[in-house]
Amino acid sequence: MSESTRQRMWLVAVLVLSAVVVWQFVAMQGLREDRDTARADAERMRVESERLRAIPRQRAEMVEAGRWLHQYYQSEEGLRRPAGLWFNDQPDFEGIGAWLLDVYLSARIEGASEEEARQRVIDQIQQTEEWRQGHPGQ
Repeated sequence: MSESTRQRMWLVAVLVLSAVVVWQFVAMQGLREDRDTARADAERMRVESERLRAIPRQRAEMVEAGRWLHQYYQSEEGLRRPAGLWFNDQPDFEGIGAWLLDVYLSARIEGASEEEARQRVIDQIQQTEEWRQGHPGQ
């Protein structure tokens, strides 16, 4: 084999190896990004899991939030319902589900304080047609 043929073979081998090195470098960068994303996701899930595990221990808080909501429904600032969370001779299950579970509990799971969660409930109740009818001009 001639010297120029050997040099060409070395050159091709170097080019192929260089291409493999570049490809592996790019692949490693992608893996590092995936690793960092997975770590961030795992940390987010850990925090979320801790919050969710705390829910069963929050029974007393939820009972108190239900009392508060009942009183807010009765109050002048609230819905002005004399029977509070009672509607048509039964609990207002829609209100309990919407305000205590969808708004209050979701806010607490997101990390809001009890007061912040209650304020979110108030803010959203004040957007309802029932509240606006009871508070004309506000």
